[in-house]
Amino acid sequence: MRILLASLPIGTGHDIAARALAESLARKGADVEFSHHLVADVRWQARLYFFGIRFLPNVYGALFRWGDRTHYLWERHRRGWRDAGRMVLESVYQAYRPDVVVATHPFALTGWSWVKERYPRLRLVGVLTDLSVHQFWYEPLADAYSVWLPEQVEDLGRLGFDEKRVWPLGIPIRASFSESIPLVGTIRRGPLVLLGGGLGMGPYLSILKRLSRLPYPVLAVCGHNEALRWRLDEHRWPERIHIVGYIEHMPTLLKNARLVIGKPGGVTAAEVCQSQVPWILTHWIAGQEEVNRDRLIQHDLAVRGDHSLEAVVESLLAENSVRRARMLASQRCWARPDAAEDLATRIMSL
Repeated sequence: MRILLASLPIGTGHDIAARALAESLARKGADVEFSHHLVADVRWQARLYFFGIRFLPNVYGALFRWGDRTHYLWERHRRGWRDAGRMVLESVYQAYRPDVVVATHPFALTGWSWVKERYPRLRLVGVLTDLSVHQFWYEPLADAYSVWLPEQVEDLGRLGFDEKRVWPLGIPIRASFSESIPLVGTIRRGPLVLLGGGLGMGPYLSILKRLSRLPYPVLAVCGHNEALRWRLDEHRWPERIHIVGYIEHMPTLLKNARLVIGKPGGVTAAEVCQSQVPWILTHWIAGQEEVNRDRLIQHDLAVRGDHSLEAVVESLLAENSVRRARMLASQRCWARPDAAEDLATRIMSL
């Protein structure tokens, strides 16, 4: 079976999920290729997106919500990306002749729908990497969607998609997160982990200052964001504060962390949930991550710490903390360690 994984470089979660899924598909004998053929068409949207979430978050959040409830905007969005697909993607299809296109970004899903309409034998699957379903994700010609939470099945049903073709399998994450983890319920002796995220946007300096007042070691992980790492490194910290860039052993780190602090990205949510570690949300991108935040809290998968971070840390690290025990129990319930394998099996069955 020939499978094309289509994504776009807006955020990091879309590509992470695609790579995790590619590994599982390859293990099952699929011929897998990646498609970023719509990158040129998304450049100005990407610039506006990053500008909006960095400098005008309230405006971006309002536009995000407006686009989610205005049918005219969905029609215009769909028409624009299908036009892009018509101009770019038919030649890609002819060259590769995939049996299935799996899109981890909504613009890629809509772009490929034009090819799907022209070549009905093609199967088209959307893989969501957030915890909600924005209207722009809705594609009537999709054969199936993969989501994490039951609320997302209902979201797609309200948009008009057949809920029987929505697979609540979880978000694909690296296989290394499926390995055994320490006993749950105990207070681990690793560091507090501050996740900087690929975009590096947020009040990380003020968060780290607040964490530095506590008597616990802290590891601030900046990933590939060297600008964030330099910004944090400019300050003098106690010896228990460590600032690092990208690390290969993130699964091991999360599985041994006392707790995690950061923002509620969808892939991060899946990784933290599988690692079964207390999670404090301190900031979020307006729009999609506000919904992520609310649904994570609704399911007791995380708590907010944007107003009283130090007190929340202490409450989660207290002996016999009911709050911590409830969160870890919920994480065990909602963890989907085999999401990539299960999704690969469903895709191969198409």
